[in-house]
Amino acid sequence: MESSRLRRAQGSESGGVSLKITGKTRLVGIIGDPVAHSLSPLMHNAAYQAMDLDMCYVPFRVDSADLSAAVDGMKAMNLTGLNVTIPHKINVASLVDRLDSAAARLGAVNTIVNKGGSLVGYNTDGAGFIRAIEEKAVLDYGALSVLIFGAGGAARAIGLALADKGVKAVNIVNRSRDRGVDFRDMLLGEFPGLPVTVRELNDDYDDLVSTSKLVVNATSVGMEGRLKGISFTVDRISKDHMVCDVVYTTGETPLLIAAGEHGATTLGGLGMLLHQGAEAIRLWSGQEPPLQVMRLAIEPERTDIQKEP
Repeated sequence: MESSRLRRAQGSESGGVSLKITGKTRLVGIIGDPVAHSLSPLMHNAAYQAMDLDMCYVPFRVDSADLSAAVDGMKAMNLTGLNVTIPHKINVASLVDRLDSAAARLGAVNTIVNKGGSLVGYNTDGAGFIRAIEEKAVLDYGALSVLIFGAGGAARAIGLALADKGVKAVNIVNRSRDRGVDFRDMLLGEFPGLPVTVRELNDDYDDLVSTSKLVVNATSVGMEGRLKGISFTVDRISKDHMVCDVVYTTGETPLLIAAGEHGATTLGGLGMLLHQGAEAIRLWSGQEPPLQVMRLAIEPERTDIQKEP
């Protein structure tokens, strides 16, 4: 069913999405710098075609100095919504009219909804990650210790979402200890009794790999096709592990390849991209998005490794 909808949503000759723009078309898009790499326009426009929605998704490269003007322009031009990617997720949080609970807790926004001229900021990264891992495996969160590489916006959203699910412990490994401690303090502010440890990338953390059955790389490591910066004994990975990487690539990243060779369940960043995008469509349209249409629209386009949508 969804495969036929995808064929209808894509141009038969070029393989691109064929859109009919009218005077009533609602405009959505993504702001960031850079945005030329983003697969979100392909994914969203395929979905809107399949859903018979008169909407169009476009990328806007916005310099940091112009961010406030861009947000004002969203109101002025009556855009329906925007996704927000690097480097604007934190700074845009102070420019919208109000924040949903997840965005307020994280101090970061990746989706804006224009509600009659009032801009509401959301953060769907955590929800997208949870949907992606639950699509892959059944997890007993209460018995699960988590190891997260990174302390940036994506890492924090993932950590908070997992804490909301009731994980047993969160272990943070980051290049900068100060940022790792900030991440820890954010989690402890929400969950005072949660065991949270912080180590630096140059520390020994093999023991954390052994005891943390969910391992998440929320850094750009792997973007050059090698595991620069992350160093642990891969033999500590077993069939009982689930290893996730938020970057998406033509194939699996070196981390996921190594984990798969040791029997672990692996998940690349495409699932998080897909599901956070689906959450945005729900917010903008109030309708359920066609996940398989969206998945098929972007899978052939993964020609290099990307950090975020």
